[in-house]
Amino acid sequence: MRIANKLPSLLAGAFLVILTDLLAFYLASGSGVSSNQAHLISFLPAALVAYFIWHSWLDDRASVHGIGRRSGSFVIIAALALFLRGGVLSSMVDFTAGTLNAGIVISVCVSTLVIFTGLSLQKHWPTEFGSGRGVGRNLTIAIIIYMLLLRLFYGGSLELLHEEGYYWNYAQHLDIGYLDHPPLVGWLIWISTSLFGHSEFIVRIGALICWFVTGYYAHKLASAVYDDRVALNALLIVATLPVFFFFGLFMMPDPPLIASWAGALYYLHAALIEEKRAAWLGVGIFMGLGLLSKYTIALLGAATLLYLLFNGQSRKWLFRPDPYLAFLLVILFFSPVIIWNAQQDWASFVFQGPRRFKGGFDFDLPEMIGAILILLTPVGLAAAVAAITSGRTSAFEQQDVKGKRSYRLLLALTLVPLSVFVFFSLYRNIKLNWTAPIWLGLLPYMGAILTPGNGWRYGKWAAWARSAWPGTVIVIPLVYGALLHYLTLGFPGIPYPLYKLDVGIGMHDLAKQVETIADGFERENGEKPFIVCMHKDRLAGWVAFYRTKIVGSKEGPEVRDIVDNTTGGHFFGDNTNMYERWHPPEMHRDRVIMLISDDREDVSLENMKSRARPLTDVKTFVFRKNDEMAGRFFYRFLRVQDGETKPSQGHST
Repeated sequence: MRIANKLPSLLAGAFLVILTDLLAFYLASGSGVSSNQAHLISFLPAALVAYFIWHSWLDDRASVHGIGRRSGSFVIIAALALFLRGGVLSSMVDFTAGTLNAGIVISVCVSTLVIFTGLSLQKHWPTEFGSGRGVGRNLTIAIIIYMLLLRLFYGGSLELLHEEGYYWNYAQHLDIGYLDHPPLVGWLIWISTSLFGHSEFIVRIGALICWFVTGYYAHKLASAVYDDRVALNALLIVATLPVFFFFGLFMMPDPPLIASWAGALYYLHAALIEEKRAAWLGVGIFMGLGLLSKYTIALLGAATLLYLLFNGQSRKWLFRPDPYLAFLLVILFFSPVIIWNAQQDWASFVFQGPRRFKGGFDFDLPEMIGAILILLTPVGLAAAVAAITSGRTSAFEQQDVKGKRSYRLLLALTLVPLSVFVFFSLYRNIKLNWTAPIWLGLLPYMGAILTPGNGWRYGKWAAWARSAWPGTVIVIPLVYGALLHYLTLGFPGIPYPLYKLDVGIGMHDLAKQVETIADGFERENGEKPFIVCMHKDRLAGWVAFYRTKIVGSKEGPEVRDIVDNTTGGHFFGDNTNMYERWHPPEMHRDRVIMLISDDREDVSLENMKSRARPLTDVKTFVFRKNDEMAGRFFYRFLRVQDGETKPSQGHST
């Protein structure tokens, strides 16, 4: 069937679906149902109308498919449309300052487009998926676009992670270095918020840009190693796997690190395999940007040096000036961090270096494998294992000389950093995100493994990964969409977990409650309280950011006042990393503070008597999201009597 031949029927059908959706929405909302629930209610009849229109008017080949297959495919397509629609609705309502009409019209149009696009492609699934040609190429591009739209629309409505709130504070205390990470994440947030104001999307726009950089260089590297078909599948991996999806959504040090790693890999391949001397300039730039993001990229530098030492064909570069000029460029980029550390008794280097080798034994290898499984999914891990273990029995080693050299280079640049983490996990804790960038070197081979119809054989791991990949590509967007919809708009009958420290749920209302209580105290007592949030550096970032959103100012004294008057719990012994440097307790002697925590004991500690004098009893407030309770906090007002605190040791992500 050619859709163009039935364009009038298609447009008429789409109009009926949109009309049904809007009528059902306004009937539901007019009966007192919340807009979040009304959009779910109205979607059901609209989706059914779309189903019958498609199979009655438009699909000439509907009879060749069983009702079960048609119905199952439609449920999946409808769910994908619903989840994206939720992100569009919430982001458009935020963008239009609460104007519901424009938001629901646009979201209804988007969901209708997704349904009809999905129905037009579903008959080709999975027979042509991943082929990289014709309809198979269109299927892949459609999934990539869908995953991009999920990030784009939910990025502005999903509340910040606690890490994002903390790094937003980096930007409000702009510097050339920080204790727990290099400064690039703070610089990127500072640029975006200075230009466009303080909102979730603006904080995260740097992560989205970094994802585009990652995808661009992953595609170019796979194209250089193989061809455009494999490169497109490598880009699909970057679009879908959790390791790349979530670090293209949330703004932390990892997105610029991953983007820099991807760029450095491409230019290392261009320099060492394609013999392009100018590529060393790209190596220097991206390695330098990587060190401004996270110190982890030093492992890629070490892997490159080992490869140059042990690979006979590449050893010649050790006797040429290009790598050394690239190294000087890296040092130039990294010099702000060196200067900051020299001024701070090398605090960040000690924090990320020798400190990690102290402490008790912690065998963490199983947890690290579990973290990799989460980051890559079982299919991604199977493809990665196949790429690593296939060796001479695979097409990787059956290519021409350039292909063999590419495989050996990229394998070395993957295995050296991986072996460091494996060794470290034998006696120390490994965090979930640490191995994230090292898989970029395997993307060309993972893309090749997951490309059907190429005649290559890689063994059982690869065969299973290829057979399970189409199903995984369907399940992953459904999981992401359902999770993002739940965290943003919720689902009827499913309550929110009461205040989890990692994911922000109800932070708008929490900050509003804090602002109201603090203003009330100031009106009654004539003294502005200083906000002290327990739980290390986590809660303070949320409270400061969302108090800023309440003020609604892009920049100015209001924002500065909130930032300067919100801090972590180092006043009472918590480890708060940079907050202790931004707000030394001795600067706030004889000040009134509002101490808040979700743990009553935190605001009732006996050791407060030696540091602060209570002014009120312990009180509580409840905060909500979408009319559902999201948490309960305890607070009290105190007057600081001295500046003594327990020393902060910090933590790292």
